Amino acid sequence: MIDTWVEFGERVAQARRAAGFTQSDLASSIGLERTAVTKIESGARRIDSLELARISQVLRRPVSWFLLTPSPAVISRRTAREGVELEADVLLETLASDVEQLVEMKLLSPEACPGLGVTVESVESAEQAAVGVRRHLKLADQPLWDLIDVSEQVGLYLFVLPLDAEVQGSYIAVDSGGVALVQGNDPSGRRRFTAAHELGHHVLADEYSTEWIKGGKDERERLISAFAIHLLLPRTGAVNRWDRLGGADNPWTAALHLGAEFGLSWSALCAHLKNLGLVSEDQRMEFSLRPPGKADFIEQELSLIELPGSPSIPSGYAAAVVKAFRGHRIGRQRAV
Repeated sequence: MIDTWVEFGERVAQARRAAGFTQSDLASSIGLERTAVTKIESGARRIDSLELARISQVLRRPVSWFLLTPSPAVISRRTAREGVELEADVLLETLASDVEQLVEMKLLSPEACPGLGVTVESVESAEQAAVGVRRHLKLADQPLWDLIDVSEQVGLYLFVLPLDAEVQGSYIAVDSGGVALVQGNDPSGRRRFTAAHELGHHVLADEYSTEWIKGGKDERERLISAFAIHLLLPRTGAVNRWDRLGGADNPWTAALHLGAEFGLSWSALCAHLKNLGLVSEDQRMEFSLRPPGKADFIEQELSLIELPGSPSIPSGYAAAVVKAFRGHRIGRQRAV
């Protein structure tokens, strides 16, 4: 629990800013003067339980979010983001706090993350790490579809939820396991890549990721993206399937099949095929300018699978919430 009203006021201010409220907005919503909100956020004014309940409802945060001390990883991540604060940041921290609470209740027991024995310092070592995860999960070279279930098997609780901001995904470690949040409004292929990317942060033992929008902004993010693409479409699986599809003679059709069978976005697939040496740079550029439409997949009798769905939450986490509710350890509203 937090120890001072100053800490409480900081939590209120953080949630208010993330929700896009001014102090005046919050004051009018909870029936106080703006100066009262200013004093609350500075720690100069105490509040009663009814005021706390109203603040919690208006800012859409559970009461516990305002009262519990954030984990060290949460504090480090906030510092690294240099004051940039989105509602998605607050939601990610809330999910991390919820997972930690269920672990403390002994209703959730995250699986240990595999020790890969790989230091990822290059694209080659990122690929080796992806191969190690597939070996640990006994996946061979087949498509990896249920990313939420797979993530839970290595201690990562992956949530796919519609988010208002133009963000894709982020990760934060907790005492036991990790939590990731993925933009549910993105197309399926992008959701899958983002989920695999956040899984990369987890299995490679990062404390957190600071960026919501992926795109190789730094070397670490670029290597995590390399891990993600090799996890979703491993080299041996891609090459063997490419040969069986006659990719040398009809590369565009072969690419179409690989994209549908492994659930990759077209842009990610084209770049991966180029990096694997299956298409030339000219072919990659040509394919990028000719993204397939639904009719192209229908013509090849291919089905597009929309996984992970949106919204989606981990099944083990959901089961723990129900057990907490039925055991009278959390209330109905908190459970929902």
